[in-house]
Amino acid sequence: MEKIFFKIGQHSILIALAVMFAFPFIWMISASGKVDREMFGERRALFPHTPVPAVTSPYIDQIEFKKSSQPEDVSKKDYERLKKALLTDIYSAVTNADLKVPEKIKTVAENEVYEGVWKRLVAVTPQSYWTNAALSPKKIVSRVTTKKEIDNVLNQCYRRFSIQLSRARDNDMAIYNLALGQPITSKWVSLNSNAAFIEERDEDVLPYANIHYNFEKTNEISLYAEFTLPFAASNLLQYCLAYRTDDSWNRLYVELEGGGKKYASDESIYLFDYTWTSVIWQRPSEQDNEIKIKRWVRTKVVDEGPQYDFGNNKIKVTLHLRKSSQLQAWWGKLSRNYIATFKYIPFWRYFCTSAFLVILNIIGVLFSSTIVAYAFARLHWPGRDICFYLLLATLMIPPQVTMIPGFIIIKWLGWYNTLQPLWVFSFCGNAFFIFLLVQFMRGIPKDLEDSAKIDGCGFLRVYWYVILPLIKPTMAAIAIFTFMGVWNDFMGPLIYLSDHRLYPLSLGLFSLNVQAGGNFGMMMSGSFLMTLPVIIIFFFAQKYFIQGITLSGMKG
Repeated sequence: MEKIFFKIGQHSILIALAVMFAFPFIWMISASGKVDREMFGERRALFPHTPVPAVTSPYIDQIEFKKSSQPEDVSKKDYERLKKALLTDIYSAVTNADLKVPEKIKTVAENEVYEGVWKRLVAVTPQSYWTNAALSPKKIVSRVTTKKEIDNVLNQCYRRFSIQLSRARDNDMAIYNLALGQPITSKWVSLNSNAAFIEERDEDVLPYANIHYNFEKTNEISLYAEFTLPFAASNLLQYCLAYRTDDSWNRLYVELEGGGKKYASDESIYLFDYTWTSVIWQRPSEQDNEIKIKRWVRTKVVDEGPQYDFGNNKIKVTLHLRKSSQLQAWWGKLSRNYIATFKYIPFWRYFCTSAFLVILNIIGVLFSSTIVAYAFARLHWPGRDICFYLLLATLMIPPQVTMIPGFIIIKWLGWYNTLQPLWVFSFCGNAFFIFLLVQFMRGIPKDLEDSAKIDGCGFLRVYWYVILPLIKPTMAAIAIFTFMGVWNDFMGPLIYLSDHRLYPLSLGLFSLNVQAGGNFGMMMSGSFLMTLPVIIIFFFAQKYFIQGITLSGMKG
């Protein structure tokens, strides 16, 4: 019985340690599928929240505000004394605020704003207000029931899809506002009058329009507008639309017609979050193949003909909003940061550069280290032991000492800003790996070598046919160590490379961090993609890795 409990305890400790060490990796994977508000603030969570595709819009998000709890520094007596009076005044203020929402959701909106204002009041009211019995509840409430405060709370829970200003960019990269100052409803027309209509609003600096839609009887709604460009339609490079998302996770597509061609977007835009943003659709161009941040959505030519020619400088824009299923919403949420990562950096180019360096370094290290170790372990030549001790002495030299002299040599050779410094020196051997192999080779019976010599093998054939097959586990361990070292190497590329076209993935992720401006979801998706090959290699090669570590500890 004691042995059973002992084993249960051992396995429990192992499982607990495994979970503890795996937690950062699990968090990295889950963070790559989150939106910003799930990583910061009150709605943060370990795993991404389930996206809920909206069937109708506008609507009220009824889970935006969690119920407020009693402040820790306020007694229950003081809290209950004021709570009822404060809630009554808040409800009265919200009811009289005349919230600018559709009538059918006004009651739901008032209830949610009421909850949000109360939560705001609890958060900003100092302790002295709760304990001051002489203080009027109306004075406390007045701080959070101004029109501005109520509108701010409403905007946090009121979800609507809105469109605003349209812009166009020509081939010369000049940007033009389209229909500036004109009502949105004078340009945009709904093609599904029974499922969608456009409501003009002028509360902002620029006019905008809320798109009211209902997917109960259809899976797609369409809007179109015709614009007159200040340049030829054939010179249109980009069309940009400012819009507000409604956190519905429905998908937005575009069709551009003009100049005798019809373009359609290559990918969908998911309506996540509830903030103003903009999207750029760009026709096919040479910029698609350039190494630069691609902030646009690509379009492709789907048809040509005179039916798409509306005049020299006229275009037609059609927006298609399609209903998302639960599975499509999950796919959009989980893939969003990965797609953005591929747009911000040439990920596959950096990946191929890292793979190229890994392959050359593994070949170089295995070839040079095994043949040098063979010379030290199995051959007899004058000064062998002295040279071996000198080799071991180099392990005591910190790499920081040789960094500047090494850089000067690289510069003198003309290899700066090339990949040569990152792989050529692997063919010069690695002192630690040579030492590891020497210790293992010395444990190989000499009879095997003598038998090969009797059969007529020279020292190179003995090395190739006798020694190498016996040290495969150690070579596998060395290959894994080399792979991990080269794959994760950041300092070497940072010192020797300045051309971003030559960056390996490690340095490419650093540039992503600089360019993305603190977008943690995108950084976690890039980090996961870089970590994934290491996990796969270790998973399939763990037998050789463990065996190599075990055998390399044998004494000669």
